[in-house]
Order: sequence, then C-alpha cells, then structure tokens
Amino acid sequence: MKTVFFDMETGGVTFDKPIIQLAAIAVDDEWKELETFERKIKFDESKADPGALAINHYNREVWEKEGIPEALAQSQFNEFLNRHKSISIVSKRTGRPYQVARLAGHNSSFDKEFLKRMYGDQFLPAHPLVLDTLQLALWHFHGKTPQPDKFTLTVLLNHLGIELPDAHDALADVRGSIALAKALTPVQI
Repeated sequence: MKTVFFDMETGGVTFDKPIIQLAAIAVDDEWKELETFERKIKFDESKADPGALAINHYNREVWEKEGIPEALAQSQFNEFLNRHKSISIVSKRTGRPYQVARLAGHNSSFDKEFLKRMYGDQFLPAHPLVLDTLQLALWHFHGKTPQPDKFTLTVLLNHLGIELPDAHDALADVRGSIALAKALTPVQI
C-alpha cells in the first residue's frame, strides 16, 4: 500500500488566491520514501497576499528561475500520482474497476479545495477521501493532558518533540505531515 502525502502553498487563505507551490512524497506502508515531487508554480503576484507570500518563503528570483505554469505542474503531478496508484475503486459510470492514488496531508481539506480548483473538470487520479493528520491528532489528543494549544502542523510536531525546519515550504510540510502521521499511527499504513 502506498500513500501520497501532499501539501500546497498558496498566495492567501481564500480560494481565489493563486497556488504557488505543490509538493508530494509517496511512502510505502513502512514509511519509506519512494519518490518526491516539488514544483514552484508561476503566478500573478498582484493576486496574492504579500503577507502569505512572506510566510511561504516566496522569493521572486527563485520563482522566476524555477517556476512552471500551473497546467504543467498539474500534468506532472498526474504522472506522479499515476506512478503511485494503490487504491482500487469501481467506476459508477462503467462499472469497471480502476486504480487511483491515496492522498494524505495535514489540514488536507484546505489543500484539497485548491487542488480541486486546479483540476477543475479534469480527472484527478486520486481517491476522493483524503487521510488527514489534523483529524488523527484531534483523536490522539482527545481527552488527554497536556494538549497542544493549537493543532497546526508546527505546534503538533513541537509538542511531540519533532523539529520542522522551513515550515510553510510545501516539501518541508509534507515531511512534517509524514513525521506526524508516523508518530501518531500505532500501526503500519
């Protein structure tokens, strides 16, 4: 069984803001990294919140050099997901089985909405239900003391004694989500 942990950095917290970075890591059921994916995405800086860009380590020179169009990032992400399909589902339309990837992340409902916007009407080769380390942490700490004062990725990792360098870089946050899932999951994925 493979799981694809993913994270997106955006130019703000509302869904009309641009996606600026997409990262993912495929892991096996023993938490071994199988493949890493990271793309900086070209975007219209005037449509982004400058505060969000500062938090997300945006550097205009880096994005000019490494950034790619969103459509290309999406195409490359499709290829990545297709290499890591592990879930069988049956088509409602044809009744035929097919494979998709299993996604996971921290506070994944936020990133999933941006991902849905990126894909629009196009097929996303991933299961519609996304594993969420935020929900895992809420269950883990339910009724326990001391509890973290917030359930952000950085706070949770610090509470567990796990360091997260470069928080709000998509690839660093993916590694943090994997570390959190590993720390809170008593069984193999």
